[in-house]
Amino acid sequence: MHSDYFVLKNREGKQAEQLVKDFLTNRGYAVQDVSEDCDNYQNDVDFIAHKDGRTSKIEVKLDTRLAKTQNIAFEDVFYLKDKETGQTEIKPGYYHYSQCDFLIFVSPTDNCLYIVHFAKLKEQEELLKSEFKTRKFYSYTDKCQKAMRIIPVEVLEAKGLLRIVKLS
Repeated sequence: MHSDYFVLKNREGKQAEQLVKDFLTNRGYAVQDVSEDCDNYQNDVDFIAHKDGRTSKIEVKLDTRLAKTQNIAFEDVFYLKDKETGQTEIKPGYYHYSQCDFLIFVSPTDNCLYIVHFAKLKEQEELLKSEFKTRKFYSYTDKCQKAMRIIPVEVLEAKGLLRIVKLS
């Protein structure tokens, strides 16, 4: 059974996905929602968008703190503690397994979409290594410790890996 907090966060996440879907549709993209498809769920892909003969895989994340921090946080690892044995298992976060081309962070605080060219970010990972900072925190949604790779918005913009779109 999921906690009330998880249900609330999931509902907010679905609202963020709808916002992105509407944004893409209004710009002429044909958008296929694959968020519930098992294969795409495991690959961390919410939408497949088609336009002008191009196809892009999109993942949507809600970030209520992005406008304040001006940092993008990418999930690096989960630390899952087994209640019976006390052993901690380390699982990779979406940064490692997501197959998306674009990662779109919805920031309700400033009413913006932060569109990260995730495929290019991964290609430039070695060059960006010194820019990433890692932070651990407890996730109340997932009920576990996590580590995030954090990179400033200005760095991503300067590298041509981020576009910010103000919603009306």
